[in-house]
Amino acid sequence: MQQNGKYGVLLLGGHRTHQENYASLFAQDERCRLIAFADELDAPPERVALARALAESLNLPFIRDLDDALAREDVHIVSLCTEVERRGRVGAKCAEAGKHVYLDKPMALNPEDANRIVEAVSKNGVRTQMFSNIHSTWARTVQRALGSGRIGELQAIHCDVLFSKGHPGTAPVGEKRVQKPTLERYSFVEAKPEMFDVGVYAVSMVNWLTQKRVQRVFGGTANYFFKEHLDCDLEDFGALVLTLEDGITATITSGRYGWQSHAQGGVRKVHLIGTEGTLTFDASANRLEVFAAEPAFEPPTPHPLDPMGMWSSTQAETGTRPKQQWIDVGSGDDGPREFSAFIDCIENGVESEMNAKFAAHSVEIICAGYRSAATGEVVNLS
Repeated sequence: MQQNGKYGVLLLGGHRTHQENYASLFAQDERCRLIAFADELDAPPERVALARALAESLNLPFIRDLDDALAREDVHIVSLCTEVERRGRVGAKCAEAGKHVYLDKPMALNPEDANRIVEAVSKNGVRTQMFSNIHSTWARTVQRALGSGRIGELQAIHCDVLFSKGHPGTAPVGEKRVQKPTLERYSFVEAKPEMFDVGVYAVSMVNWLTQKRVQRVFGGTANYFFKEHLDCDLEDFGALVLTLEDGITATITSGRYGWQSHAQGGVRKVHLIGTEGTLTFDASANRLEVFAAEPAFEPPTPHPLDPMGMWSSTQAETGTRPKQQWIDVGSGDDGPREFSAFIDCIENGVESEMNAKFAAHSVEIICAGYRSAATGEVVNLS
């Protein structure tokens, strides 16, 4: 039973993780109550320090031993934002403790870790949800249009998701990327593998819209924009060609391409191709374009611990001003809707549309994309 009619939320991860945003979004739902931060006893000290700092800023305690935190009866939900490398183990432990788990994206580093979570969730009957764009206003618009039959039978789908952050122009020109078949490390201070970090939005969108499993994957990765990615041996851009059940073709492009490459946060588009027509949806289509006598947007000075501008806290430290040229109309509650949907699933005893089992397929697809990019061959999924 939740105390005082509220679900107690345990927070894992601290500053320089998406917990900076998730904690406040959970707190906005009147059915939730933030309990504490916690981490594993052998968690990296720098991660513990960041979690303690965020806990202090929110006036919440930090529980040093995750096992102690999971044993608490007033904890019903865990918001999981540890490093991607630890999410398989930690996510499974939380589910085994009987806690519902909200999963940061991507849910795990590889299919094996994702399946650890899926198996623990299935065994213990808890609810899960991975963060995605599917509860956004524009995604629901795409879903309704696809379901209406306006384009006939779906033949192909393309999705672009690109983040306009970071200072581009520093990657050497003309150096062809050599992709490794597997990712051994995901978390770096200065960069992330962007076909995974950003591409998970696009792949999850395709999976959700079509409700079809992917059978074949062909992928490629590149370094076009950032020296930081090259130095970490990570891509800043990737593309996938997917063959889905029933012969549907899906393509995605994803990556990070610089602060001034887009008037907002970056491109988010879906193109639907059917037997009777095509439709294109742009997340920024419903907008006000603002022209005023004020200084144009200037990219912030790169933060030494976050040169790509990934985190709210470091953006605040550098005094990053929001882009004001485009202002979205009607999407202000997209974030709260995502978290409200998860609490609804818990209350109603139903699976989330982006539950762990469903989200694990995105991890499988993207990891197959890396293998394809390394070998130049199509990868078949079972």
